[in-house]
Amino acid sequence: MATLFDIKILWTVFKDVGSYITGQASKKKEGIAKAHNSINQAFIRTYDYLRNNQGDYLPKPELAEVWSQAATDVMNIDRGLGEMLYNKSRFWLDPELYFNLNRQSEIIELNQLVDEMERLRMKLK
Repeated sequence: MATLFDIKILWTVFKDVGSYITGQASKKKEGIAKAHNSINQAFIRTYDYLRNNQGDYLPKPELAEVWSQAATDVMNIDRGLGEMLYNKSRFWLDPELYFNLNRQSEIIELNQLVDEMERLRMKLK
């Protein structure tokens, strides 16, 4: 009888651990999806801005805000990418400053972001 009781307890523990692990994986995927969406929104707005302004890099606080949000959403998923997005946010506050300081290489380009978004999307599988 004690063995049957022990098996039931062990089974309950395994189910609880499995539920916990599954819940953590689900939360992680939600975070990845949110990060991907934030980057995509910033990408779309930036692409539209550059296309409609013939690639002129003028201060654009609205773009700084969406890149800042993307950086925040990405930080827990990929700290390095989050830092790059943070730099992109700061860039849009004063692009000329980055060019004058010869720091434009610190700014991730849109074509590189496509690869990063694909990498995040692959984590969702």
